[in-house]
Amino acid sequence: MAAPQPGPLLTVAIPTCDGAAHLAEALQSILTQTGVAFELVISDDRSNDDTLEVGRSVAGDRARIGVNPERLGLAGNWNRCAALARTPFVAIFHQDDVMLPGHLAAHVTSLTSDDGIGMSASASVVIDELGRPVTQAVVEQGGLGPVDRIFDPGHLAPAMAGGNPLRCSAVILRVAAFNETRGFDTSLRYVVDWDFWLRSSRTWKVAWLARPTVAVRWHSESETHRFKTGLADLDETSRMLEQLFAIDLKDHSDVARLRRAAHERLGRAFLNRAHDALRAGHSALARESLRRGFQCTPALLKTILGDPRLGMQMATLAAAPRLAARLFAREKS
Repeated sequence: MAAPQPGPLLTVAIPTCDGAAHLAEALQSILTQTGVAFELVISDDRSNDDTLEVGRSVAGDRARIGVNPERLGLAGNWNRCAALARTPFVAIFHQDDVMLPGHLAAHVTSLTSDDGIGMSASASVVIDELGRPVTQAVVEQGGLGPVDRIFDPGHLAPAMAGGNPLRCSAVILRVAAFNETRGFDTSLRYVVDWDFWLRSSRTWKVAWLARPTVAVRWHSESETHRFKTGLADLDETSRMLEQLFAIDLKDHSDVARLRRAAHERLGRAFLNRAHDALRAGHSALARESLRRGFQCTPALLKTILGDPRLGMQMATLAAAPRLAARLFAREKS
């Protein structure tokens, strides 16, 4: 009698919400993966568009499709995806991203090589709404370097000080590590994944695969773009950095340099928000963003003075915000 065949090691779970526009492409890129058996799950957060119809049409009986009894939100639906996994590993793959050939097989090979690896992450490329490449000048590619490597527990933190280097769709998790880390923090909106990577990396190894295996979509309807009308994302980032330096990097030999670089980066982010808000005519938000930027780093002044046009905008904003709004709102580039 032949030995029973083992079940799949991996669940690919897609948390969806009003994702009909790109879901078919995401599903097709998953269904054409080879070299590893997997279960496919769609966890829908009560979509108002044709997401469910697209999922059923493209995936058919290949997927378990469920609708949450109430809307759970971003982190809640990610946690729901992990809870639905019946396998040792789970990939929480976003509804508008695209898997490149070999993505799943590469990560399963990585995770099965060492039981101490809690997550395997890979490099990614960025595409726009039409699937065209987006340059690094527009969106940073992120990542953990040009070569494959393993980060031992507690050793990922320095790489996290410069921002979130990992794309969620390019990460596959060990379910045991996910459960031990207690999942994604539902009180967060913007740094949900960044926070989880850090907490998991304190007690589990992290595998890094330098070859891009995912195309991440950057477009106006993405969750990231929705934060640009306020400071919620930057406030969360600030708190995240405070926690990182207080817990993970407090005894690091290079903590002063890492802290200075992190604050300069955050200061530039506040400056960018000030510029965007001013062009949109939101002078109060622009001025508060500028104030917060200078709180992060005095080095912001050098950046502003290095660009006469930006210097004029920010000087006017600081002295006469209403005048700045009239002069520079939606100014022609």
